[in-house]
Amino acid sequence: MNIHRCRFVDYTPHTITSLAFSHKSSSAQFTPTNLRLAVGRANGGIEIWNGRQNWYHETTLQGGRGRSIEGVVWSLWNKDSPRLFSIGGSTVITEWNLKTGKPLANFDCNTGVIWSIAASENGEKLVVGCDDGSVVLVDISGGPGSVEFEGILQRQDSRVLSIAWIGNERVVGGCADGRIRVWSCAGDDKYRLVSTMRVDKSKAESTLVWSVLVLPHQNQLVSGDSTGSVKFWDLEHFAMQQSFSVHDADVLCLTADFSGEKVFSAGIDRKIFNFNLLADKKAARWVNTSNRLLHANDVRTMASFESKNANFLVSGGVERSIVINSMTDFQDGPYRKLPPTPQTSPVGVNELERLVYMWQDQEVSIWKVQGDELEGSHRLVAKLNLADEENITSVASSVDGKLLAVARLTGIKVFQIELKKQKMKITKIRNVPALDAVGARNLLFTDSQLVFTSPEDELYTIDVAENGFDNESIREIEFADQPAYKLAHLAQIRTLKYANGKLSVTRLNGSIEIVDVASGTVQQLTKLAVPPVAAEFTANGTLLVLTAENKLYEFELAAKGDNLLTKWSRNNTEYLPAQFTLLEDKPVGMFMDNKRSSRVWVYGASWLAFFDLSQDVPFAKNAGKKRARGGLCIEDGDSHSVEDEDEEAIDEMEIMKTVRQSAADRLKRKQSSTEMEEGSRAFWMTEKYKPLLFVGAFGEGEIVVIERPVFHLPTPPAFNLHQIKV
Repeated sequence: MNIHRCRFVDYTPHTITSLAFSHKSSSAQFTPTNLRLAVGRANGGIEIWNGRQNWYHETTLQGGRGRSIEGVVWSLWNKDSPRLFSIGGSTVITEWNLKTGKPLANFDCNTGVIWSIAASENGEKLVVGCDDGSVVLVDISGGPGSVEFEGILQRQDSRVLSIAWIGNERVVGGCADGRIRVWSCAGDDKYRLVSTMRVDKSKAESTLVWSVLVLPHQNQLVSGDSTGSVKFWDLEHFAMQQSFSVHDADVLCLTADFSGEKVFSAGIDRKIFNFNLLADKKAARWVNTSNRLLHANDVRTMASFESKNANFLVSGGVERSIVINSMTDFQDGPYRKLPPTPQTSPVGVNELERLVYMWQDQEVSIWKVQGDELEGSHRLVAKLNLADEENITSVASSVDGKLLAVARLTGIKVFQIELKKQKMKITKIRNVPALDAVGARNLLFTDSQLVFTSPEDELYTIDVAENGFDNESIREIEFADQPAYKLAHLAQIRTLKYANGKLSVTRLNGSIEIVDVASGTVQQLTKLAVPPVAAEFTANGTLLVLTAENKLYEFELAAKGDNLLTKWSRNNTEYLPAQFTLLEDKPVGMFMDNKRSSRVWVYGASWLAFFDLSQDVPFAKNAGKKRARGGLCIEDGDSHSVEDEDEEAIDEMEIMKTVRQSAADRLKRKQSSTEMEEGSRAFWMTEKYKPLLFVGAFGEGEIVVIERPVFHLPTPPAFNLHQIKV
């Protein structure tokens, strides 16, 4: 096997600017099934993460040029349907449509640039702080899409850097003049400034109150400022109770557990400090109990969530990685740093022309890769910069490498490619109104068609003509109606895969559908309980599906009922090697070996593996056991954690019965140690390559492995901590 190991693809993840959980903490209840984490990034994108399946990235709400996300908040509509709002370097509040990934509503506050945002406890109002000193109250009680102006609180001149609600009737803001101000939003003094508190001022520069946090159970307020101080205030008398000068630089973010007895602070000095409330019969006081250095650069944001079966402290910043910790075991418990590379690869290849292409924001880069025996075996042959502001969602190359389709949520652009010696000529194909009018989330070229899914998850095909596309041939393939979910994006189409006239369509809700492209008929193959990550047709006409919990299924396309799984899948799916099933990092992709048709390759951010479908994998005694995650993800062990939105009959139960019965039969055969040795190449795995952006077939007997080492990423200088030399 010839492996092309590439590190020239310059994909750069964006800084994490904001984090928010969709639900409030509640130590008396189990984790809601629709709990999600929103991760805002500097390129305007908002990622939606699910804490189940060991942190799974479900979808991204795409941003655009110059649209950095500076704040995200959730509000619960009808107590159980989350609504997502964001701000970012403008005067506009945006509510997002989770199903389409597009803005549902934009509300212009007609004030200064918005710096901070917070939602009230009852989820009916938003408040934003602006750089001209304005604090704007917004009514969102009308439901999704309803964002209405209510009023402007008493004006002052300083920029409002941070803001929070005290219940539903008062608002507290941290300002750029070293003051903390409290406004009333109800009663006789509505909209009036009711109190002002002053933090310690720096002699060298003005003091900025970067973060404020309300502890309702303690009737206290916590502030973090540019002097590195964390202060605790009494909300009854608006007086400072305790002050800690623990940070060496600005404190940028604060969060707490449900009871308000644990407070966490972080900022430019990279450390996360933990303060605990110690109470006795006479008094209660805060104590700085511990700190941890988990980040390599500034910590810009933190979020926390606590329930009966979960407790998270999530942080992020300039380092680009999401760091997950436990609040209860903060001092010496395990922590997890998610890979900076995405769980959906932004890289593709064209085997025929030996091209590698990568997309990010509004740019597509294309490289030509030669054989390993040549010096300078790769070269950048083209770079496309789109004039549109929207970020690219997907890119696909035709089989012959002559067409390149670039999708955004607002339209699709197709380019004609012509390779001339050392250069590449790229020409935009014009006069394709059918593609200009429809945006796309996924793209795929078949032998003669372009297949794509719209933001509304409609599936379209259009014929490729000699000089472009046949506008009259565009056709929508209709699916059966998907069930309604509390989170609308759960029916979203995740992957498309084509072979021999058949198209596989997988969704976030676990549904797998097979489309006959010629006739347009759709057959639901099955529905899994865990989201599929990748799908691949085999040379035998079966469909391989890789799920988010590292399970590999092989389905017979023509079979029904108990015969849906192939013999290999019945024998092996539930008993894959523990080395594979217990991996921390999620699978990213899968592809078939061009030389050995029975071999399938799978990979994640830090590992690469293959399975040979012609033989059973070696049986391990500990197969089937789950890895203890140390409380860093939501463990499903109770009836409350089952998705209750979908009332359809799920084929997963019947599938698992078949799998377990076949596994039991296999146990009865009692494989000998000789058989184990001979079958050892039925599975192989390495962690030599990391972090992986993409792995794929690159011709017969060749694969391309694309890495993006963390030390290659451009990073601003980090804060220098004091070092003690011994």
